[in-house]
Amino acid sequence: MRKHIILTFVLLAICGAVFTSCSSDKKEGKTVTAKAQSAPYELLIVADKSWLKTQVGEEFVNTVAGPIEGLPQAEPAFRVTSVNPAQFTSTFRTYSNIVRVDISKKHKKATASMTSDVYCKPQVIITFEAPDDAALMKYLATESAQQAVNVLVGQELDRERGILSKHYSNVVMNETKKMFGYGINAPQDIDEVKKGKNFLWGSASKQEFRLNVCVYSLPLKDMTAEDFIAARDSVMKINIPGDREDQWMETDSRTVAVKIIKPQGKEVMEVRGLWDMRNDAMGGPFVSYVQTDLDNDRLIVTEGFVFAPEEKKRPLIRELEAMLQTLIIL
Repeated sequence: MRKHIILTFVLLAICGAVFTSCSSDKKEGKTVTAKAQSAPYELLIVADKSWLKTQVGEEFVNTVAGPIEGLPQAEPAFRVTSVNPAQFTSTFRTYSNIVRVDISKKHKKATASMTSDVYCKPQVIITFEAPDDAALMKYLATESAQQAVNVLVGQELDRERGILSKHYSNVVMNETKKMFGYGINAPQDIDEVKKGKNFLWGSASKQEFRLNVCVYSLPLKDMTAEDFIAARDSVMKINIPGDREDQWMETDSRTVAVKIIKPQGKEVMEVRGLWDMRNDAMGGPFVSYVQTDLDNDRLIVTEGFVFAPEEKKRPLIRELEAMLQTLIIL
């Protein structure tokens, strides 16, 4: 299901427009066959550990592994391990995500560069260089620094899509194809579907509905964030009611963050935020993709939402985000 196209697009765009270099440390003709051994969403930072305890070091860590948008409690994008440069040998080189920091007067300006699959596969190594702390701090505030972090996130989403391409919910795939003409690789645990008018809701019934996917269509129009919130609330009120008549799913408009992304070069409106059940204590995070389906004169919304009280939400919402990227209408 086009599982590698999105990450390739992102890497090429960033290598060409952001990083000062995009090369590999591999010798010509040598193929890396070792597999990465780190767990999902683990990040190794190779830098002076005493420097990481300074204000600039802490700011750096917060930039590359800061909290994910749209979660009810702050959760970092990665679980961070750090080592001094002299310790960067053997086992540490099997991490999939590595960030290296080199602060030295030999550098004329602050830059970021990327190498891939140097010691194992898959692997991305981002190297930040700067002449001093002040130059690095200034660089961290730029879009280029954030795009470097996006490469690391993209690597993890690509891994998730690879899993979903092999292990997905057949019932969601079949029903979305019947209803909308497009299939989506929902997590295999999503085993139950409910259908409404131009609306499908899939949930993991054996896991107390912690993972959920919705696919629905809306009339084709230019859509602002406010338009989407109003449309989402209307659709959810009809299709995801509570136990009582005065209960239904709604959007917490105060938490909504919207941006335009371009997976596979297609403009998609990404919406993140929190949902809750009106007049009830239920709630959690959601992420939605809104995209045009010009052939059928409509908008298609794909959405993942989580209900997991007392659990960490990062791995769940990232899995659902990867799911959304398996259905891009070109």
